[in-house]
Amino acid sequence: MMMRALLAVALLGPSSASAFAQDVWSLSRDGGTVAFVARHFGIPTASGRFGTVDGTIALDFDRPERSRIRMTIQTASLRTGADLVDGFIKGQTMLDVAHYPVASFVSQQVARTGERSLSITGQLTIRGASQPVTVIAVAESDPAGMRAGGTLPFHASASFSRAAFAIGREVNIVDDQVEIDIKGVISR
Repeated sequence: MMMRALLAVALLGPSSASAFAQDVWSLSRDGGTVAFVARHFGIPTASGRFGTVDGTIALDFDRPERSRIRMTIQTASLRTGADLVDGFIKGQTMLDVAHYPVASFVSQQVARTGERSLSITGQLTIRGASQPVTVIAVAESDPAGMRAGGTLPFHASASFSRAAFAIGREVNIVDDQVEIDIKGVISR
């Protein structure tokens, strides 16, 4: 339930930066949202969006194993539509934004799963703890058009265990699994 952009900011090491230079994309300004839904017995009980998400992607759709993705989310940018709920989720028991102002995702493995879809496995870091998470991302238009420049809209989804990140251990009004929905536009 937190992130400034779960799917953007390419992780480029010093030796790989030149190999990806022509394929580096970034999340367009105001071009992305990261939302979450927490359920209790299958019924949505809490949802919200993070307003500040950043990212860059080094994407090679022909050889996705060469791709690198890194995203950051400013946890304090969370908005649920209710100040009381915002304060609770941002508080020490849940996200603890005072001590952990950023959540991040760094890819470790990218695999193509279809003409326009990728499975992206990486490390999600929330509250200083890192756990493996798989994100399923789908380009909303033909990725081949990426080579010609312009923009590429996408949507992605993932889920994670609150317990794995020590989020709200004592909170029993939501299930352990939190769903993440990401929408955005990447551009060169």
